[in-house]
Amino acid sequence: MSALRRPTRLPFRVELARQLSQWRVRIALIVLAVLPVVVRIALLVGGPPASSRSGTTDLTALAQVSGGTFAAFVLVLTGGFLATLVAALLFGDLIAGEASRSTLKYLLTVPVPRLRLLAVKVQVATVLLVAGLLALTLVALLVGVLSYGAGGIQVPGGPRLGFGDSVLRLLAATGAAIVGLLWAAALGTLLTVVSDSPLAAAGGVVLASILSRILDQIPALGDLRVVLPTHWSTAFRSFLEVPVDLAPPADALLSGLLWAIVLGALAAWRFTRKDISG
Repeated sequence: MSALRRPTRLPFRVELARQLSQWRVRIALIVLAVLPVVVRIALLVGGPPASSRSGTTDLTALAQVSGGTFAAFVLVLTGGFLATLVAALLFGDLIAGEASRSTLKYLLTVPVPRLRLLAVKVQVATVLLVAGLLALTLVALLVGVLSYGAGGIQVPGGPRLGFGDSVLRLLAATGAAIVGLLWAAALGTLLTVVSDSPLAAAGGVVLASILSRILDQIPALGDLRVVLPTHWSTAFRSFLEVPVDLAPPADALLSGLLWAIVLGALAAWRFTRKDISG
């Protein structure tokens, strides 16, 4: 009898398959993978840029200069709100999705400890988010190289970087963009254990992002804006500039970790006390 009550570990691969079976997750990942192609088609339809001089400060005008610049343009284009939306969908579906499908109580009667279940789900969602953003960057680089050649990033108003240096910078910028989504992942985890609707949980993250971005545009708030979760959302762009300023990414990492620790702890506390009867 004791053997039947022994807690069961939820295998990572099983949870990965479960999350990939959800249409919200598949659509989010597909959008990230095909977005560079959509951007390339849009630039093709729009014709050549109005200016492609190296002295311009507009990355949009330089997007078609080289493959590396195109990849940087796609990352800048999607590394903010769209990436936040994808994180909201991935993490907002973790527990609320199971509750909406009435499968959560069956998972917990296997039995799988609640914190173990939550931890594995968060791990899988994190892997999917990282994989999605890496796919975005790599596909953008591939599309850019095939379309505009294997040239490095043309820094607006600055030099043309080497291709190898550009690849490293793009990967570093992608990593920094992921760090900038820690708050969204943590808030999505909290909302998914509070709500029984995955769309409501994801919508809460999106709403928080919109409010944070609006407040961040109010100069009267002064230094108070640094505590806003989206204040450092563009810190990843430092790796696409010359010289690289590591201060913004470091601040983004500190801010993201603080938000993740606080919101993650609240999510774990709430989930251990959540009434699951339906």
